[in-house]
Amino acid sequence: MPTLERQAFYMALAELVRRHHGMSVPPPGPDLTRYELGVYSQNGEDGVLAEILRRIGAGRREFVDFGAQRGLEGNCVALADVFGWQGLFMEADEADAAALAWKYRDNDRVRTRHARVTAETVDELFAAGGVSGEPDVLSIDVDGNDLWIWRALTHARPRVVVIEYNAHLDHRRRLVQPYDPDREWAGTDWFGASLGAIEGVAAELGYRLVHTELAGVNAFLVRDDLSDRFADVEQVPRRAPNYDGHGGGHPPHPGGGQYVELG
Repeated sequence: MPTLERQAFYMALAELVRRHHGMSVPPPGPDLTRYELGVYSQNGEDGVLAEILRRIGAGRREFVDFGAQRGLEGNCVALADVFGWQGLFMEADEADAAALAWKYRDNDRVRTRHARVTAETVDELFAAGGVSGEPDVLSIDVDGNDLWIWRALTHARPRVVVIEYNAHLDHRRRLVQPYDPDREWAGTDWFGASLGAIEGVAAELGYRLVHTELAGVNAFLVRDDLSDRFADVEQVPRRAPNYDGHGGGHPPHPGGGQYVELG
């Protein structure tokens, strides 16, 4: 779905929610789907993050986002560009990282770095990038090693984590792509981790799932000490692939691809 078409979809969704409730602002509800709204985000992440932060407070107003590409679309772009947050964008692709640095060259609140984030380097990169011990939002989108990197992070305990999951996989199983620091995504359905694996690591690290978006792309997790502002975990929707709102996902990987069961 083209960017403008996606934005129009989420604007229409917001209007539909308002009309359904017959008021200008819908009452808070357990399911965060009604808050999905996309301006700079790929799907409805902008609106969900705004509602999560409304409930828990903005804290230091600090983000970390890796897999940011050129900074034109992403989960933290609105925070950086509109709401004046400080933070760090990291991008592995050289051309995209250069474009990202050019975009923010005059913004002293936003730092950019050309780097491939791995389980071995994540703490070092956070420290070198001036990240505090408690950033408010961490967004991870590297199309493969996402869960391994989050599990390895010890430098910081973000208040909110947004991480891509593989909605093709059974959410009741703890499946994850074997770790490979040099992995490149082939554009198929062989990538990342199941929602069950993400919830398993979340429990280890002291986080709880609060939302998965309509598109079945990202999981939103809040630190346990802040999670009483949200519905019971059993009420959180577990989405199948619905990329671009068309009910589909990525093409099958030749040979199926292999996963391991998270221990």
